[in-house]
Amino acid sequence: MKNTNKERAKDKYSQLSELGSKLNLSFSSHMSLGSKMIALDGVNRKLLVLDINNAANRHCIIHLDEVKIISVKKSYGGIKPGELNKKGFEEFLETILLYFEYREEGHSVALPFYEREKNSLDDLPTLERNARNWQMILSKMIIPTTGEPFKEKTKVLSTA
Repeated sequence: MKNTNKERAKDKYSQLSELGSKLNLSFSSHMSLGSKMIALDGVNRKLLVLDINNAANRHCIIHLDEVKIISVKKSYGGIKPGELNKKGFEEFLETILLYFEYREEGHSVALPFYEREKNSLDDLPTLERNARNWQMILSKMIIPTTGEPFKEKTKVLSTA
């Protein structure tokens, strides 16, 4: 059983690598999210999202130059009066999404990191941390809305 899981994981990563080569992408980081794989080409400022399933492997490329805001969004199910006394707040969480809002009005992409039906509640802290880490990394790569590229301030040390 362990070998088949390792083989599937290897297969997912080789599919990701092959697709990246076909699309002329070079990945600096990647991550598996259930049936999805995400991979970042930092130099070209593109995020590849590959949906691996039995029927067809679909993919989407998010061009970070076209993204205005990247945020983490949580959605909760209904909470009836008194239920919070019996259950923790996290038990009502439905999804955690990494949400990409494009500069083009009305265009957005939501990448699920946690889905109640697919993930265990035990995995919630790790998946939320991963979503926030990716949000932080990718947000540093987008161009601010002023149109000026993000420039880090560099402190130059003198040798005097």
